[in-house]
Amino acid sequence: MNSDFSIALCCNGSLLPGLHATLASLTRSLGAREKVSLHLFISGIDEEGRAELKGTVDDAGGVGRLQFHEMDLSEFQDLKSLHGDRTTYLRLKLPDLLADAPVILYLDADLIVQTDICEMFALPLGDAPLGGIAGETVSWSLDRDFYLKIGLTDEDDCFNAGVLLLNAARWRELKLGAQALEFGRKHDALLKSHDQTIMNALFARTFYHLPRKFNIILAPETRRVEAADGIYHFMGSPKPWDPCGTFFHRNCRMWNRAIRGTHFKWAHFLGRHGKSYATRTWSLRFSYLRVLKRRLEEVLKKN
Repeated sequence: MNSDFSIALCCNGSLLPGLHATLASLTRSLGAREKVSLHLFISGIDEEGRAELKGTVDDAGGVGRLQFHEMDLSEFQDLKSLHGDRTTYLRLKLPDLLADAPVILYLDADLIVQTDICEMFALPLGDAPLGGIAGETVSWSLDRDFYLKIGLTDEDDCFNAGVLLLNAARWRELKLGAQALEFGRKHDALLKSHDQTIMNALFARTFYHLPRKFNIILAPETRRVEAADGIYHFMGSPKPWDPCGTFFHRNCRMWNRAIRGTHFKWAHFLGRHGKSYATRTWSLRFSYLRVLKRRLEEVLKKN
């Protein structure tokens, strides 16, 4: 096992409610916390916001090293945005940004961590470029048509990019970051899942299959679950912290428990990031309608 565990998250200000809960639950669950280097690649989060994030980590037990990296996203301007944001593409550059790390654990900012992730660094990646959790096959993927077009088959596995164990040394050796960005720019109009589509297109047949407990999907309509050993992922939208999230997301209580005791304050958040929060909410309008439609269908079936 590596003597230093490099963990990276990428986030802009609009996702701070999720980031605080992720950091608090992650830090509380750490075993060898003194060996952890926690890297936050951020965009648009000011000094006060950083201080609040540091307070959340420290109050949860702290880590060996916490480092903030303010990032310029202009190089991704020619790539499709995710709800108006391009922070997601930073994942493709992490091995180059953390040039001394042999392995990097990437985590989304919408997770609840209920397991000691340090054990993941002992997993045998071998020559695989990354480890991910196979969630579905190409046949069920939103990007199915594109994957088939480039030569994958319906039987190939796809992974969700919310939790990734990056073989950073291998990534740098083969210059995979540059290849991934070049591929993304070439096929930008067809990338329905953004950089996740890029990584699956390139690595669907070579990724290491992580144990499923490291990315347990909780969509808004997922039946209520009690957190056990694992990493829980609020995939899709609306999230528990989005407007009316307590109604639209059945597992919002898990986030509510994780956010308690952190340094996150709604008043501060809305004062600094209210505009981006509102922009994100508007971009999710069809997601709200989709979830509402499913809820109504469930009610009608019961009656």
